[in-house]
Amino acid sequence: MPDGPDKTIWGKEQMAWFKKSFADSDATFRLLISPTPVVEPDRKSKDDNHANDDFEYEGNKLRDFLSSQKNAFVVCGDRHWQYHSVDPRTGLKEFSCGLASNKHAGGWSQQDFRKDMHRYLNVTGGFLSGTVEKGKSGTATLNFRFHDSTGKLYKEFAFGQKEPVQAAGMPER
Repeated sequence: MPDGPDKTIWGKEQMAWFKKSFADSDATFRLLISPTPVVEPDRKSKDDNHANDDFEYEGNKLRDFLSSQKNAFVVCGDRHWQYHSVDPRTGLKEFSCGLASNKHAGGWSQQDFRKDMHRYLNVTGGFLSGTVEKGKSGTATLNFRFHDSTGKLYKEFAFGQKEPVQAAGMPER
């Protein structure tokens, strides 16, 4: 099917539910945990996610929506490499947890660092951790940390919030 408004991964009902729930959330930081990438550039041979040309229309709509939301991030699970990417058009930030072992790391070249998107790229095994930490003044910091398979810290990214931390999340579906 050609790309356009009728081609969808999520479907209209799920997309509408997600957008309403995400926008209605009063959490300080809001994350879309996705098995597939929304931002990261992907291989030209792939055609199964919002980062691919085959779903560019829906991907652009999703990136536009997420980037319009305060403190919104994407965490991607189905990549065999670690990365932090920023969409050059919207500024939406995405983090990939990578995979646990070095044995199956691959699918992207370490030399293919995209300066317009990548803030971090490591084709290796390991994991991503995330914490929200509340400071003495009630401000919050969201920390994403990339680790190797033994837990050693590779890289950390921190995002601050000047308003008090909210405990609420997304409502049940």
